[in-house]
Order: sequence, then structure tokens, then C-alpha cells
Amino acid sequence: MIPRLNDYDLLILDIDGVVWLDGKPIESSVRAINEMKSEIKIVFLTNNSTRHRRTISSLLRDIGIPWVSERDIFTSASVLASLSSSLGMRNCYVVGESGLIMELEEAGIGISDEGDVCVGLDRNFNYEKLKIAVRNILSGAMFLATNYDRLLPTQEGAIPGAASIVSAISAACGREPDIIVGKPNPIMFLHASASVGAKRPLVIGDNLETDILGAMRAGMDSALLLREGRGGTGPRPKYVLRDLEELIR
Repeated sequence: MIPRLNDYDLLILDIDGVVWLDGKPIESSVRAINEMKSEIKIVFLTNNSTRHRRTISSLLRDIGIPWVSERDIFTSASVLASLSSSLGMRNCYVVGESGLIMELEEAGIGISDEGDVCVGLDRNFNYEKLKIAVRNILSGAMFLATNYDRLLPTQEGAIPGAASIVSAISAACGREPDIIVGKPNPIMFLHASASVGAKRPLVIGDNLETDILGAMRAGMDSALLLREGRGGTGPRPKYVLRDLEELIR
């Protein structure tokens, strides 16, 4: 069964595996997104914390989606930063890349070797970073993770995600994160939906474990976009799509 756009007032689209794969555009998705823009509000959701929303919106414009702005993007880093005040964060030690650091700085969080520990994908992770993170957590700091993605899709196959780094810190300090913001946590979906005042959102993703489970937890309908080697295990989506162009045929 194919969803009818008239039944919804917002499309929440995963990026990696739905819009692009390792930065290479999925042409059928780009065409469909541009055509659907006149019919329904569209936002983009990603667990990837390595890039700032400005960078992602620029990359989306570069692949042929010219209307995208920073306001249309929600990352696990930006949502974590938006929660910083309610969590009581003031200073943070970051195990992560520039996207996470910039989002936290723009939220007024000081970045140093002291304070709460914020963890995302960090392709320069090493023993020194592990040592500082564990020291802070054992001293009473909060342990906050952007996401727990086991693997990331690339054109060359899956590569380790942030879960490997979060798990290393958990193993060393003997405790789980206080919060993991990213999908399948429903807060990502609820934050995106509330930002535009949507009442009937539809989530489209390619991963049962994150996109579809997160949508279910948020009380939202979902559609699984089929991708070879993707999907995982998880709840059954309401819809299944071969490509996004099925929504406009």
C-alpha cells in the first residue's frame, strides 16, 4: 500500500540511505522530493552528528534540492544542543566531530576537558579521549550520546557507527549513557514535528531499528524505503516503498 500525501501534513525524511548514500545523491529521491515540496512540508532527520545543519543543507542544495535551509534539518547533535538548557549543561567534553561541537557552542555550552561528556561519531577517537571521558563520568558528569547507530551505510559497504565509541566508554566506566538522543528515541521525531506545528506526520526511512521503531514510539505512521543490505529487524511499518517516486505516481 502506498501512502497518500493528502493524509499527512509533514514528511520526515531520513537522509543517509533515503536522500543520498555516502554523499552520492539518490536521483529518484531528489526528483520526488522537489516535486512533493509544493504539496507537503518536508524536513530531514539524521542521527549523523559529524556535520552542522548548515553544512548538510548546503550539501542537499548541491545535489539538487535548492529550497532546503538549516531550519529544515534536524540532527542528533542539534537536538542534543536544544536540550542542553533543560539538562542543566554548562560545560561539556566532546567526543565527536565539528558538527557536534558547533551545535553545542551555538547553544551556549562551553567546550573543554571538564564537564559533562557528549559523545557522537568521532573518526579520530583514541585512548586519550576515552581516558578523559571516563574520568569525567566517574567524577559525576552526565554521559550523553547523540546516537547508538551500529553501522553507517556507504558506497563501499557498512562502516562502524557511534555505537562502537559509546560502548567503549560505557565498558570502561561501567554505566550506560544518561540519554541517547538519536533515533529510535522518539524525541527526534517529536522535536521535528513540533517545530512546524505538524499534527499528521509521516516518517520515511530505510532502517527498521532506528527510523521505523522511532516513528512507532513517537506515535507516527511510517514507510520503509527498501534498500539492499539495509532494513534490520524491528516493527512492521505501515507502508513499504521501492523508491520515493512511488509517492507521486
